[in-house]
Amino acid sequence: MLFWLAWPVKPFAPLLFVALVPILLLDQELAQGKSRNEGRKFFGYSYLALLLWNVTTTWWVVNSTVAGGLFAMLANALLMYLPLLAFRKTKKWAGAPWGYFGFVLYWMTFEYIHLNWDLSWPWLTLGNAFAMFPEWVQWYEWTGVFGGTLWVLLANLAFYFALFRSAAIQHGIIPWRTLTYIFLWILLPIAFSYYRYYNYEEKGPANEIVVLQPNIDPFTEKFVGTANFIPFDEQVRRFIQHSGEMITAETDFLLWPETAIDKAFNEATLRNDPLIREIRSFREQHEELSLLTGITSYSIYSKNAPPSARYREDIGYYDMFNAALFFSDGGTDTVYHKSKLVPGVEIMPYPQFFGFISETILNLGGTSGGYGQQKERTVFYDGDSIGAAPSICYESIYGDYMAEFVRNGANYIFIITNDAWWGDTPGHRQHFHYASLRAIETRRSIARCANTGISGFFNQRGDVLQQTDYWVPAVIKGEIRANDELTFYARYGDYIARTAAWLAAFVLLAAFVKTKLLPYNGTSKSTRRNS
Repeated sequence: MLFWLAWPVKPFAPLLFVALVPILLLDQELAQGKSRNEGRKFFGYSYLALLLWNVTTTWWVVNSTVAGGLFAMLANALLMYLPLLAFRKTKKWAGAPWGYFGFVLYWMTFEYIHLNWDLSWPWLTLGNAFAMFPEWVQWYEWTGVFGGTLWVLLANLAFYFALFRSAAIQHGIIPWRTLTYIFLWILLPIAFSYYRYYNYEEKGPANEIVVLQPNIDPFTEKFVGTANFIPFDEQVRRFIQHSGEMITAETDFLLWPETAIDKAFNEATLRNDPLIREIRSFREQHEELSLLTGITSYSIYSKNAPPSARYREDIGYYDMFNAALFFSDGGTDTVYHKSKLVPGVEIMPYPQFFGFISETILNLGGTSGGYGQQKERTVFYDGDSIGAAPSICYESIYGDYMAEFVRNGANYIFIITNDAWWGDTPGHRQHFHYASLRAIETRRSIARCANTGISGFFNQRGDVLQQTDYWVPAVIKGEIRANDELTFYARYGDYIARTAAWLAAFVLLAAFVKTKLLPYNGTSKSTRRNS
């Protein structure tokens, strides 16, 4: 419940610094008892706590599919239990100091793995929780969100040791000196962050950007087969009409949302499609304008089809893509394929194990179906060599992934999305505010374009400069700056988490080896159990 109150869009972020203390107390109380079922009890109570955290903060996933949402919350709580299990095992095998050291490493390793495997769902990474307080975490430009995770974990351990492990609370003692040090650990990074916030000067030339929020209902209007489907040529006509009302001679970029045009375009003949020619003709009427839009596309393989490929007898092997198409004012068209895909909807994780639930699990957002991916991060360049990162929906919650665009030359981050799947819930608002963290990590201004949800602009400090209302058609215009400098985080990515993962493997292995060697050193099992 502490995590629920601390998580966006709730305003009580300081509760994060004590939210894990009850779990540590649970472990302490059970370790002092004589119950033979202490492991089972720890699992039961801690799993319930983790499940409540998931349910209260991400309950909105059931708005997509009830079965998928329930599976996501139940499974994610179980995965969160694994670092706690490793912590207790290490404490039992190697003693309390190694156990609590491992507690920090294991949790960070879990978060890191959860960013990078097929069942990725990093929504509840601890460092994400400060998304509504960019003034507190300007130092993410050096550490990324894993710096925030480390900050939170160490604060929880410090409060636990000062107040409970030392038995200060039980004896009615308030350890003021120790608490002073703990509050300094919490407040000094915030104080430095405010200093950095008010002294940071945005870098790079300013560009005028127009963002279209068409608000075409994806449940009833947008896609073929829905009850009130709007033909694709009519959708494009609306996009052009509403965009043209806001564009000026100084407009450099125009953004349309994810899957703005869901017609399946063959990438081999993309330039000749009538809709594409119409959009290109509209862009050419504005000499300095570059246009980014979401599309659905496919490629057919004559040989060497990747594992993601589908098969149809009439065309053979092919891949579908949730893609971004960029019409540059330099005259080139470039395509990027979304590659951080929503598990179960856009990619089936480990199909040899989970194929039997492919139709139900994890329908968390975006568009349904299995999609192909690409290995490299494509940066879109306009005629003035200004580079933009085309982040599609779910990709924007991955710090190191977005930093790779920046390493490849992106001066801006453009997020195109469709957040209607989650309804008017904390889900789309959390997704909106997470963009603030990407701005700080990379010091890149962000333009965010949603079909439904919230569109807006963020500056390089992570401030929201302008935003639309939810579920309201809108066209907004703003000026943001194109930075070309690399932050420490943009250069090195999730180095903190990678270091924690290596150390965690070493600590767990060392603890396991130690418990195997102790009997040969004359230590009894009962002695090891008591330690």
